[in-house]
Amino acid sequence: MQTGKIKNYLIGGLLCIVLMLVFGFKPVYRVMNEAVNRGTVNAVEMCLDYTRGEVLSEEAVKAVCVSTFQKRLLGNEYAFGRAGPRLVLDGVRWGGTLQNDTVDHVTTWVQVAVNVYDENGSEQKALADTQVWLEPMDETEFEVEVPDLKQEQINDLDFWDLDMPNPKSCFSWGVVAVKGLSI
Repeated sequence: MQTGKIKNYLIGGLLCIVLMLVFGFKPVYRVMNEAVNRGTVNAVEMCLDYTRGEVLSEEAVKAVCVSTFQKRLLGNEYAFGRAGPRLVLDGVRWGGTLQNDTVDHVTTWVQVAVNVYDENGSEQKALADTQVWLEPMDETEFEVEVPDLKQEQINDLDFWDLDMPNPKSCFSWGVVAVKGLSI
């Protein structure tokens, strides 16, 4: 009879462990992922696995996972390109092509600065950011609204000629901040 009680306790204990793993594994998995894989594509893939459901679309889940795990990247090779103003009825959007010249990072977010120089050379900087998915050694199109920039500010202005030592009556742009994921 004694071995029967031990056997029941053992079965009960194993059942408790199984239930704990079934109902408590996801939160443990999530914490481990955040601690170990931050800033990697692998972290996003694991996040997609444990975040999938029927309420949000796949794209919405991907956006949440990417924004959770992306990290700031330093350097010009992660996002650079050619772009210009897109005049719309209620403001200015900035769009063009971005390139990623790295072999080991995905660019997921960029912040662009549009610099407008008046006739005296005074500079006004307008910032805007957008999510992108720019894989290594690839390029992608982007477009972002620049809320602090009005059409009147850039009408009849040309791009800044880099040969001009003091920019006047022109505008320029550039990528000023980048976030991404290592592979």
